[in-house]
Amino acid sequence: MIKAVLFDAYGTLCEIRERHNPYKPILKAWPSGLAGAYEAIITRNATPAELAEEAGLDALRIKKIEANISAEIASICLFSDVTETLARLNKSGLKWGVISNLATPYAQPLLDLLPIAPDACIWSFAVGYRKPEKAIYDCACKSFGLTPSEILIVGDSYENDFNAPRQLGMQAKLLSREAKQVRHPDQIDDLSFLIP
Repeated sequence: MIKAVLFDAYGTLCEIRERHNPYKPILKAWPSGLAGAYEAIITRNATPAELAEEAGLDALRIKKIEANISAEIASICLFSDVTETLARLNKSGLKWGVISNLATPYAQPLLDLLPIAPDACIWSFAVGYRKPEKAIYDCACKSFGLTPSEILIVGDSYENDFNAPRQLGMQAKLLSREAKQVRHPDQIDDLSFLIP
């Protein structure tokens, strides 16, 4: 029986309408390469300036990175089905939260948009692990005090939000907002299926 629902953040609850790829200079300049840069960005609670300095970028490029992040944050909006879905979940008594691979600056802006505060937030930058690593899902179970089978994960990444959680015994739904047709029973095209 499901006792809690965990949502992915971006692409599931909200979207960035104006993309500027602000971390691209850091990804390109990182000493240990692209994979190391990505790992650092989403598993370390560091400011963009701290990461940019570690990558050897100058003050001018750091200002540009920060401006691009601010522009992206200003364009974040919730999907139209989120407010009602969360209100109904809240009314039903189910706990809910957010589990996301995320850079530090993008967490609070999402929380500010949500109409109801989540019961738990499992941010990759805060716990030091990222999806699809087992440890981040373990953090989710501990946050709720539940077993994997009591948690439903909903997200738009096949590996991160569907395949990996299912292999760990969690329940999962794959969100595909632009799907023309449902390809299998666990694929959904909006969050309304969660509304009792």
